[in-house]
Amino acid sequence: MKSTALALLFSVVSLAQSQKITPQKVIDDYVRATGGAKALAQIQTETIAGSLSEESTGKTGSYSLIVKAPNRFYSELIVEPNRDVDAYNGKSAWGQDFSEGTHTLTGDAAKEAEAAGRYRNGRLADLKKDKLIVQLAGIEKVRGRDAYHIHAVLGAGVTRELFFDTKTHLMVRETVATEQFDYDDYRLVHRIQTPYQIELHRGGHDYRVSVTRAEFNSPVDNSVFDFPKAAGIPLPDMKALFLDLSKNQKALEEMRRLYTWHATVEAQETDSKGQIKPKTVLELEVFPIAGGGAVGHLIAKDSQPLTGNEKKKEDERFNKRFEEQSRKQAKKQAELASDPKKQAKHDEKQEADITDFLRFKSFTNPRRERFRGQEVLAFDFGANPDNKAKSIEDRLVQNLAGVMLIDEQAHEVVRLEAHMADVFKVAGGLVGSVDRGSGYVFEQTKINNEVWLPSYVEIHAAMRLLVVKEKLNQIVRFSDYKKFNAESKVVAVEQ
Repeated sequence: MKSTALALLFSVVSLAQSQKITPQKVIDDYVRATGGAKALAQIQTETIAGSLSEESTGKTGSYSLIVKAPNRFYSELIVEPNRDVDAYNGKSAWGQDFSEGTHTLTGDAAKEAEAAGRYRNGRLADLKKDKLIVQLAGIEKVRGRDAYHIHAVLGAGVTRELFFDTKTHLMVRETVATEQFDYDDYRLVHRIQTPYQIELHRGGHDYRVSVTRAEFNSPVDNSVFDFPKAAGIPLPDMKALFLDLSKNQKALEEMRRLYTWHATVEAQETDSKGQIKPKTVLELEVFPIAGGGAVGHLIAKDSQPLTGNEKKKEDERFNKRFEEQSRKQAKKQAELASDPKKQAKHDEKQEADITDFLRFKSFTNPRRERFRGQEVLAFDFGANPDNKAKSIEDRLVQNLAGVMLIDEQAHEVVRLEAHMADVFKVAGGLVGSVDRGSGYVFEQTKINNEVWLPSYVEIHAAMRLLVVKEKLNQIVRFSDYKKFNAESKVVAVEQ
């Protein structure tokens, strides 16, 4: 047995070496076998529909997959009375199932849906453009065939396991999170090789799909991908809503300054050479500043508490920074309090900033949902095509798309998820750029049933400054909120 395994391993290695197999070559062969990069690039829409049967129970239903360039995605599986949907409309992800009904997707589920939109529309034709990283994992047996196993990274925490027949070069298996698709019976549809038999393994169920309709570049309305419209849920007056949010931020500032909290910062960078740097984990105790802002006090790195001279230096740095920021805020507050005109100007600027923001945004798909036990108003936002941005700030605002969840009663943002809808270039790209898909997530939670405070921040950014490229993935978790005396100081303890 051992000698047989070694012989098999040797033959696999020899085959890969003799044919100079690389992950890029496997993908290139697949693209050619499917129809060629030029033909794939011309696809703007794809619609797959089929009849479905569950092998264990004999129940029947239907399966649909609809995609539209550049990143819209809709997947539907119906086995009555269940209807499972995952979708991404270019701004937000949503799902529908028997247990939760229709709801906005967040966290890993949202990442998977957004990545599926990019991946399904890209069709592996241009890995660099779609920011996909591929690795050759080996040669394995899939349904009796030798298949190249490719590990594909679509984004932070989002991967695909892809298997390609070593002879036909067509995809025979795809593993996505907790789902597995097996593909067979390829046929030409508008010069594109398309599987007409699909075996889908999901949630402990095995389904067989027989494709009855496969179309490319047929008209598909954008409404297919939108969150289903709910009767009687119009959008509120957005200017009034954002002004209320802004004013409420001020009203709650005093209560927020009563709290200190613990922050855990996980960060990982990829340098310009594509090398992934080790993940760093910082732990901080964060103290609010009277008048606004906060200062963090580092207490541990990579699970190791600061000690000795390192701790002493950090204590001194924190105290100095805290005092400086406190004086700065006190001066600013005193100036505003003593000069009503300055306060009025400050308020006018805030309102002007909100007005400018609204000019460059459009708001769609209003709905009411429950998010972690709270009733929220949710809506998507994206660029307003009727207004042309001129300044760099306006262009940045216009480029953002995403979803916002708001507690209407408390006038608080519960969750905000935003991403770059397109590449954002500075000075036409000469100075730098931020890649499409770079995103930001912000969440708040209710503390002591009296005040909303941040609970989670997530940043994923791929950037270029001049000729230096870098990727940053960062997650910040906020916890252990406690009432705090703003006059407190960190005192160094001799060890």
